[in-house]
Amino acid sequence: MVKDSFTGEETSPHRGVHLLKNDGTVEYYANSKSFKNALKLRRDKRKLKWTEAYRHARIQAQNQVVYKAQEASTIKENAEKAVVKAAEKAKKVAAKKSA
Repeated sequence: MVKDSFTGEETSPHRGVHLLKNDGTVEYYANSKSFKNALKLRRDKRKLKWTEAYRHARIQAQNQVVYKAQEASTIKENAEKAVVKAAEKAKKVAAKKSA
């Protein structure tokens, strides 16, 4: 099985187009749709919903949003802890002054 360079789907190695580049790399396109979108139209595979790269990029974006949300909540928790510590310190200072 050969993996399409644009869509990421696997098909038989006897179908599609093999593109041999001057640097020795081989690109495989399973059908004319992926071949034209990659070379003729020069489309970004991360922006087309029917490609594997799009699904991968979307999952990464969702994970990044979750990570940022978790990071924001930890920052908020740390800020709340700092406020509580400052209040306790102020109480101790006030208790020492009154004593």
